[in-house]
Formats: sequence, C-alpha cells, structure tokens
Amino acid sequence: MRQADSQSAAKCEPFAFLRAPVSAFCGSISRLAVSSCILIAFVSVSASSQTKLPSVTKAEPPSWWASHAINPVRLLVRGKNLAGARVRTTKPAIQISEVSVNRDGTYLFVNVRISPAARPGSYPLTLVTPQGSTTIPFRIEAPLAATTRFQGITNDDVIYLIMPDRFADGDQSNNAPADAPATANDRKNPRAYHGGDLRGVINHLPYLKDLGVTALWLTPWYDNWNGVNNCDKPWCPSTYYHGYHAIDYYAVEDRFGDLATLQELVEQAHALGLKIIQDQVANHVGSRHPWVKDPPLDNWFHGTLAQHAVNRFQNSVLLSPHSNQDEFRNTLDGWFSDDLPDMNQEESEVARYEIQNALWWIGVTGLDAIRQDTIQYMPRSFIRDLSNALHRQYPRMWMVGEVFEREAAQTAFFIGGHTGWDGVDTKLDSVFDFALWNTSLLAFTKKVPMRALRDQLKYDALYPDPSRITTLANNHDTARFMSLDGATLEGAMMHIAFMLSVRGIPQLYYGEEIAMEGKEDPDNRRDFPGGFPGDARNAFTSEGRKPKEQEMYEWTRTWIQLRAKHSAIRKGQLIDLFYDDDAYVFARQDGPETVIIAINRAEKEKKVTVPASAIGLRDGRELGNLIGTLGGTRVANGSATLILAKSSASAFLVH
Repeated sequence: MRQADSQSAAKCEPFAFLRAPVSAFCGSISRLAVSSCILIAFVSVSASSQTKLPSVTKAEPPSWWASHAINPVRLLVRGKNLAGARVRTTKPAIQISEVSVNRDGTYLFVNVRISPAARPGSYPLTLVTPQGSTTIPFRIEAPLAATTRFQGITNDDVIYLIMPDRFADGDQSNNAPADAPATANDRKNPRAYHGGDLRGVINHLPYLKDLGVTALWLTPWYDNWNGVNNCDKPWCPSTYYHGYHAIDYYAVEDRFGDLATLQELVEQAHALGLKIIQDQVANHVGSRHPWVKDPPLDNWFHGTLAQHAVNRFQNSVLLSPHSNQDEFRNTLDGWFSDDLPDMNQEESEVARYEIQNALWWIGVTGLDAIRQDTIQYMPRSFIRDLSNALHRQYPRMWMVGEVFEREAAQTAFFIGGHTGWDGVDTKLDSVFDFALWNTSLLAFTKKVPMRALRDQLKYDALYPDPSRITTLANNHDTARFMSLDGATLEGAMMHIAFMLSVRGIPQLYYGEEIAMEGKEDPDNRRDFPGGFPGDARNAFTSEGRKPKEQEMYEWTRTWIQLRAKHSAIRKGQLIDLFYDDDAYVFARQDGPETVIIAINRAEKEKKVTVPASAIGLRDGRELGNLIGTLGGTRVANGSATLILAKSSASAFLVH
C-alpha cells in the first residue's frame, strides 16, 4: 500500500460505512484504498460481532426428571453476552417460560416445564440474542427406582461419619490434579490434602458392614478449589480438603472421584445394606466460587467479598423473640468467616436454586439422607421450604441439621414438629444433640457427676419427639475423646455405650471405634491407619490393631449388635431408675421388652438398688445380663439389686 493510500485507510473508522455510503465515506481515494477501507470495516465489524456472540459455560441443574414434584424446574445459565436473550426449544415435551437475564448479561434464569410423557434423553435449548445464538445443554433422566434408595434414617440406624480425604486412598491417580500445586498434597501438613477418596470408602465397605453401622455420612463431596492458601497465620498453608468451600454445587471433588464413582459408592453401599448421607452446605460457598466475582444477582449474597459483615455468632438471638434486628441480622446474614460468602435464601431465586440442588443430588445418586451444615444461620422459613420439598418428592427422605449449641432450648427450636414464636414449623427431621454429647464427655472424664446425664435428659421435654434427635459420640469439629483432659480407655468405652443405648439416633465418628486420638481441628482429623500407601499398619484389620484399639473395636461392635437385637434400645421409652455422683441407671421399654442400662464410672464395684415396680416388673422377674457385669438378679419386694463392676457399662434384659 502506498503512503497516501495508507494514510487514507488509517482514517477509515470502523462502522463508519453504516452511517454513510462508501463513496461519501472514502472520498476521492484510489480504488485500492476504497477496497482496503471496506475490508478493514468488514473485519472490524466481524470481530466486534464475534465478541458479542452469546456463549454458555454452564447450566444448573444439568438434568431433571419427568413427573417430578418440582415442575417447571428453573435453570440458572452462566455465560456471556446474554442480554436480550430469548430461549426456545424444538421438542414439544418441554416448554419455556419466565426468562430473566441479570444486569451484566452473564446469567440467565429460565423455567423448563417437562411433560409427564417426556422420555429420557437430550433436550438442548436454543438461546438467541440479536447478535446470534448458542445451545443450552439439558437432559431428562430416567428416575432411579425407589425400592432400595431414598430410604431415610430411622432409630434402627447407626450413623458413621467419614471425612473422605482422611479415611482411605483407593485411587492414587486423582491425588494431584493438574491445576494443584505440589504443596497442596502433603500428608505431613494436617491442613493439606492427604489423598483419601470415594474409592477408598468403597474398598472398605465390608469393614463398615462388619462393624455394624448402617449409614455413612460423608463430609461434602462438592468440588473445592485445588490451590493452597498462603498467609502468615498458624493455619497456613492450608487447603479445602474438608469440602466446605464449594466452587461448584453440581460437581464432585476431582480428588475424590467423579459422579460415576459416587453413584457406584451408593449402589455398592445399598447392596450391603448401608445407607448414604450427603453433607450439604446451603448456607455458604467458598470464596473461589465464580459467583463471588460475578454474582447472578446483586443480592445473591449478603454483602460482597470486599464488604460484608462477619458473623459474631450471637446464636441465642435466633431463639429469642426479644432480639434486636441488628444482632439478629448479623447472626443470620454475617459470613461464617471472611472466605465463606453467605447465601441469601430470602431471595427467591437463591432459595429455589438450593432446593433444586438438594433434590438433584438425591435423584442422580439415590442417596438416603442429608446432613445440612450450619443450618441455624439460614432463615427458618427456608428450612421449612427445603424440608417440605424433600418430603414431597421423597417421602422417606431425612435431614438432620447442625445446630452446634450446648443448650437444648436452641437445638429444640430448630427441629420440626412444633411451631416457634415466629409461626414457623421447620419440618426438620432431626438435629444433633450437642448438649447431651457435651455432658457425656464431662461425665466420663469426671468433670461433672453422673447425675448430670439425667439432668440434661430432662430437657427432652422441649422436643416434640426426643427419639428423633441424633446423638453423637464426636465429630470432625470436636476434639476426640481420648485427647480430652481426664480421658481413659474405660471412660471412652462408657461414653460409646451410653451414646449407643440412650434415646435417639446414634452417630459415631471414624476412628472412635479404635480409640483414635486427636485434639482440636485439624489434629482431630488424622488419617485412619492403614488407609494410605506406606502406612506402617492397617487398623482396618484385627491383626493391624494395637491391643487397646482391638478392645475398643470389639466393645463398640458389641454394643452396636446389642442395639440391633433389641427394639427397646432402639425405640423404647427411657425411664430413669437411679442416679448419683458415680452411676446412672435407666430402662428402655418397648412394649413387652425391657432392657436396663447401668453405668458405673467409679473405680470400685458398686451395688445399686432400682425400683423395678416403677417400670411394671413384678417380683420374681429375672434380669439377665446381656453385656458387662457377669450374672443377673431377680426382682424382690418391688426392687432389684444390681452389682456393677468398676468403670463399666452393663445391660440387662428382663425375662
């Protein structure tokens, strides 16, 4: 191009030809310059159009079912250049309505109504804007048979909590994702990934079946950030190995496996008679979630990463009808920590998204129950709506909420079956009994008298049905029993026996059955011995256990078996018979069956007389020993005398 033509072409502004004829725009420049001008304008317009073409990167949920309780399902579509979008389908089995695009054109909401007659398969949607079109992927799935799935949890169950990353490494190929720095994988760092995964759980299902537990609660399997947090705090470097910082509500953590592996876990567990509980986290996501920089709506979160309130955890204000709004809103809306953005369930789009997400995981895997993390920090009306949606689609579905409070009034306020002062019945199936757990730890480390167990249980009057409460031996947020001040193996054994025989649904924490040690987080999340390559021993086998570990394992297994054999322990009414500084004796009665549980923490044998007539036992009835103290006794003169061995828990069956 000659210099004059080059200068003329340089003056050719992109899109100018849209405002005037080429001759008027290019003036008297040469034909070559005119051609160059037109070419440059065309290329500029084409490039600009390309950048404005709509694109879709994710649709949530990616699939749904015909004849579902939720119909239409509302899709959240993430992409670019979605402003002014319309959505259409070419298949009559689904209908589109209520399309809405956010201000930045990066998210689109759309209702998809599915005909009951729709067959499983691919049903892509077409998204159209003035600049072009693209496809929204969507599928209709075949529903899983409910016969052996969606079973719920009952008093017949014993729950076993597993942190997948700390339990067993069954697939070393997923230990180091391509985008993960080497420091993210370090078994010497208690806050790094250690390699445990879903395959590791699958490989040890026979161990869990033999132990006698019936339901497995896995900490979150959502996809989390693969990087490492580096800071000058004691907790750095750290990772999100625990799963509570989701970056994708619809993806399985790549270090744990994939959706197919998760589905295999559920199916293999069910084949052995084991149920699966998903740990869901509707309250918050991780700070690395794409929403944090680009939220679907301005009010998707309470605040932003740069400006938000931090929860001061004044939890009692959620219970009190007299709380001021500043404290109440901080507890409900404040971020659990600076890097856990708090979801706004009072926004209907957020609430619907999270309810659908809960149902999607159930539907695609066949899982049986949900543990809902930090549930008290969400509106009680949302807990009700979520519970209702779960029960409507899956009548046997069960959800337990984490209300981490050592006060029964607070936990009772959130369980379903009664209406609170706010007019809301949460319909929540269960809550964890942190109050009784705390008292049991104190009693069996001799910090409080044994009568404190009875004193705590009197608050069962606050619950609509105390049998629905989930009792816990320990969990991943608490120090393990064997690392408490005053802990002994005998104390741990009595604590386990009490939790497996008191009213409610018991929950154990992995490793408690072998008396694992561990102080506060992260020490309480040690690797299970034998679950990882190179481990010096394998505590999944009797040969690999130390003598005290084997003793604890057999004790735990025996009490689980005892519970399974006697409906009185699983479902019976609890009746206090004796309590003092060193002993607590109570009966469990279910119809004609009566089992008496007697615990003596004193370091010497103890003789206890219980009022047998108070539980309808006539003279001459025999109390046969089931476990613990050798020998039984008979009822005489309306009472029975029990001889309890030192530091022991015993069970007697009335004949």
